[in-house]
This record gives sequence, structure tokens and C-alpha cells, in this order.
Amino acid sequence: MTSQRFKTLLHREWMQHHAGWLMVMLAVPLIALLALPWGKVELAPDDHMPPPTILALLALTGVVMATWALSWMVTMFQLPGLARRDQQDRSIEFWLSLPGSHSESIAATLLMHALFVPLLAVLVGAAAGLLLCAGALIKVYGFASLAQVSWGMVLGAGFAGLLRLLLGVTLMTLWFAPLFMILMVASAWLKRWGTPLVIAATVIGGNVLTRVYDNRIVWELLQAQAQGAGKAFFDASDTLRHGLKEPADLGSFITEASRWMLEDSVTAISQLASPHLIGGLLISAACFYLLVLYRRRAN
Repeated sequence: MTSQRFKTLLHREWMQHHAGWLMVMLAVPLIALLALPWGKVELAPDDHMPPPTILALLALTGVVMATWALSWMVTMFQLPGLARRDQQDRSIEFWLSLPGSHSESIAATLLMHALFVPLLAVLVGAAAGLLLCAGALIKVYGFASLAQVSWGMVLGAGFAGLLRLLLGVTLMTLWFAPLFMILMVASAWLKRWGTPLVIAATVIGGNVLTRVYDNRIVWELLQAQAQGAGKAFFDASDTLRHGLKEPADLGSFITEASRWMLEDSVTAISQLASPHLIGGLLISAACFYLLVLYRRRAN
């Protein structure tokens, strides 16, 4: 029964917001599709990868990343206000009549907004990216270019990149959890002033500690979380920062890229033992308790 109640709560979140989420996810592909007939694409010559293949890889990567980024920003912007949503629209009275707990309701809201929607955006971007790849190739090089692309290799590398990105989004959510959880708690207990007060306290407190006491602990903690999230999202091994070696041909490039993504995934998972991540998750757990406590007190 607990599993079924949790699925019902997740379905509730989807039914309440799915129209807006799908509009956001499809915004980038639709804009790109409308701009395609008038857009202009120029690629530098490359002896190792034929231009049609370069264009296919760039189009696929660009659409996936843009679709995910827009969806992620929208859901992150929504998160702080969700802590008081059920009280504001009075739906809390209905959900309290069900045999579910406050913790289940809050967990379902967090998972759907912070994790499931961004992951779905990656998948939607990948599907739309394949269609836009074909459209871009036809526009720039004509229909014959579709036969010049080694689609098996491109799809293989794309699948490896998709798995790495899905893992990266999941791990990045864990790294950023204390930040958006603190904002949610502040919004719940302090209402509309919560988010501005947290931001102001962070900026003022950080500057006072830095200038008066020569202590940069606030900025160092924020930097550590941001760097950890960035590495977890992609390039945990810092390989791209130092540059990849020149590929001998397309086949070796696809093989090397797929191998690197697998190794990078292992490196990202190994960084879960970071003290910064563990400390952040403990803060997130405390914030989750405060959200549950707020709902109990409010009702």
C-alpha cells in the first residue's frame, strides 16, 4: 500500500504540471525546427570526421543540452514555492484525508520536480535531437548526406553520452540538494520573504566573514558544492579540461569517446564519498524534517 500511495502522489504531481513541463521541454526543439529553414551552418573542415558526421553530433548534443538546461532551470525556480503550495490552494485538506504521510507527499514532490522531470527532459531532447539531426543534414548537405553519416557509430556514442548524462543529472541533484532544500525550508517557514532572506544572509554573511575576519568559508563551501555538482554532471576525471588527443579516424573517435564516458561515470560515482556531498546530504535530511514539521504544525 505504501508503494501504491507513493505512485499516486507522483502521478498527482505529473497530472498537475505535465502540460507546462511538456511545453518547456518542446520549446527548444520547436524553436530550432522553426529556425532551421532560415538558419546558416558553417563547419570547419576536419580530416578525421566528415562534416555531415560533425553536424549530426553537434545538433544532437546541442538540442539535448538546451532542452535539459531550460527544463532544469524552470523546475528549480518552482521548487521553493512548492513547500506552501498545498496550503495556498487548499488541496492539503484532500490529501490529508488519504492514508498517506507528510513525508511521502513531500518526497514525491521533490523527486518529481528535482529529478524525474530533468531526466525526462534529457530523453525528450535526445528524441527530438535525432529528428533535428536529419533536418540539419538535409538543409546543409542535401538528402545524400544521410547516407554519408555512420549512424551506427553516432547512435552508439550518443547512447553512451545519454547514459552518462542521465547519471550526471542524478548525481548533480544530490550535490545541489542542500541548496534548494534550504530555500524550500525558508520559503515554508518565512513565506515570501524566505528566499530573499536566505540569499541576503548568505551574501552579507559571506562578505562580513571575508572582509572582517578574513574567513572565506561561505564562498569555499558554495564553490565546493558547485564544483562537485559540475564534475558529477560531466567530466568528473577532468579529461576534457586537459583536452582529448586527436582521433585517427571516426571509428577511433567514437570508440575512445564511449570508453571515456564509461570511465568518467565510474569516477563520478566514486566521488560520492566526498565529505562535502555527505555533509550536504545531512543538511538536506535536516531540511526535509523541517518541511515535514512545518506541514504538521500548519495543519
